Amino acid sequence: HILSRPMIIYNERYERNSLLFAVGFVLRRNVDPRPYLPVLSNLSSTFRATEMESEFLSHHRTRPQIQIVLEDILISLNSKQRDCHLLLDDANMLNLHLFRPPPPPTPPVPDYAVPILLRPEWQLLLYDWDLTINWIVPHIDGCKYVKQIAASSEVDMEMVRAC
Repeated sequence: HILSRPMIIYNERYERNSLLFAVGFVLRRNVDPRPYLPVLSNLSSTFRATEMESEFLSHHRTRPQIQIVLEDILISLNSKQRDCHLLLDDANMLNLHLFRPPPPPTPPVPDYAVPILLRPEWQLLLYDWDLTINWIVPHIDGCKYVKQIAASSEVDMEMVRAC
């Protein structure tokens, strides 16, 4: 996957009255790109802000620092903590955190699945669950399958599957 976030800054101080730049990530094919999108957006907006404030990207003195910053970001995001805290200049700090991707959606529950309670029924009834869950829990006995629970509790089959 190749993720890119192009940016443009319009200002008369630039050679053609605008500065175009893009920040991007190259990921392995088997990596979920969704967690990287907010990081990429945050990184590009931080670079845009530092450019507008202190010409971080366009000034000849700070241009060599860009490579060092990008390498530090790569190392930090690939670390065990999956976060990055860098001081870009006297006034700007870059804070990024790469969150784990959300788990894949659970497969649908078949009609013949037999649910079991992992805790005693009285413990589950202490919580303020949805009314449907409170109605279904007494019918879960480790023998009845989903279709039977729906019939005995008089709850719609889709609602029982969802619980």
